Amino acid sequence: MKKNVYISIVSHGHTDIIKENFSHTKSSFEDFDINISIIDNLSCEELKNFCEDRSFFYFSDGKQRGYGENHNKLFSLLNVKDDDIYIVCNPDIYIKNDQLEGMLKAFLEVDADIYNIKSYLDKKSEFIDFPDRYFPGILNFFISIVTGKRLHYGKNEDVKEPEWMSGGFMVFKPLSFKKLGGFDEDYFMYCEDIDICFRAKRAGMKLRYDNRFYNEHNSSMHSRKLFSKSMFWHLNSAFKYVFKNRFFKPVVIAKKVR
Repeated sequence: MKKNVYISIVSHGHTDIIKENFSHTKSSFEDFDINISIIDNLSCEELKNFCEDRSFFYFSDGKQRGYGENHNKLFSLLNVKDDDIYIVCNPDIYIKNDQLEGMLKAFLEVDADIYNIKSYLDKKSEFIDFPDRYFPGILNFFISIVTGKRLHYGKNEDVKEPEWMSGGFMVFKPLSFKKLGGFDEDYFMYCEDIDICFRAKRAGMKLRYDNRFYNEHNSSMHSRKLFSKSMFWHLNSAFKYVFKNRFFKPVVIAKKVR
């Protein structure tokens, strides 16, 4: 019997990029049925029609939700079962069908609670979003926004068990997602991925990174722009993360690759 895979995508006016990145996605592989599922915060008629044409799940109730609340809402609406696969995916992620099928098979083999693959920020130049990540201290967020330097990111591209993974693309065992209570909805945007990984590690769950497969992430990095709305969301979430998890280290510096 094929395993159901649910890909959860949130749109805030991302109709064009969703059409570009997911029109090609196969609905079925030999061992998997792929269910593209979209929650639309802006109730776009064009996106709704596109989803209907492609037989994608579409939901919009006119409510503006944060990142975590949106993905939690979709998880509930889809009635994801414990033996399914739940993928949280940004609309600006592009993944080829062979990479999607390969990583789904690998996910089942490694028996991870949360799983992630290589993400190219620029495929032509082979520039990747470094996976070697450590839980940041409060000053790491300020340093990252002001200087662009992420001291809590290491250079080890072969890391297997990073402390946390990017929320742009996260593969979950549904049972593990439920045990964690999903994403913490106190965060409106940013740091939900760090928070859920921190809680997963604390609960003894397995986080696995697999560089055999990849996606392409066309990220705009709005949170790095000084005095932007996104920057204030980021800093607000940073304080919440530090105090919620009692992680009071001022600065965390990544370990050097041996």
